[in-house]
Amino acid sequence: MFMIEPNPNSEMKVLLRGIRQKLGHVPPHFELFATINPTRFKMFLEEINYLTSHPHIESDFFTFLRYTVASDNGFTYCINLNKAFLLAKGYTLEQLQALEGTKKVLPLDERHQALFDAVMTALYEPKDFTATVIDALKILDWTDADILDAVDHGAFLFRFSKVIKAYSKD
Repeated sequence: MFMIEPNPNSEMKVLLRGIRQKLGHVPPHFELFATINPTRFKMFLEEINYLTSHPHIESDFFTFLRYTVASDNGFTYCINLNKAFLLAKGYTLEQLQALEGTKKVLPLDERHQALFDAVMTALYEPKDFTATVIDALKILDWTDADILDAVDHGAFLFRFSKVIKAYSKD
């Protein structure tokens, strides 16, 4: 699957075992990153843990964001992984299909939809991500930190998927 055969050290194997217990499996790229750079892999896990317990943004928001960016860009593995997470949480295929195409409808509240729309703008039309957009989000009680976290995580998926593709044998 990858140019480098995953072979995590003992510390990483413990972390990966915990992931297996939580998810039921270990995504193959987690093993790759744990092998190549354990320090960066721990930072990645800390980021995911931070997002899943975000003080203001629902954790499902980030999964929907990953699913949408992956779908928009044909990142098949990320599509399937996040789709499985969302379906396991009780969302429907129809709700996921509503995130495809030009008008993406998030199955969360209006505040999260506005944040989601702003992230899509920041990712795909950054020149249109203006102070006016940020001010409109602040009216909905999003903070600068919330907005940065959302935009950063959307951009993260682009980078992460490119790294996976670069190390892939296919």
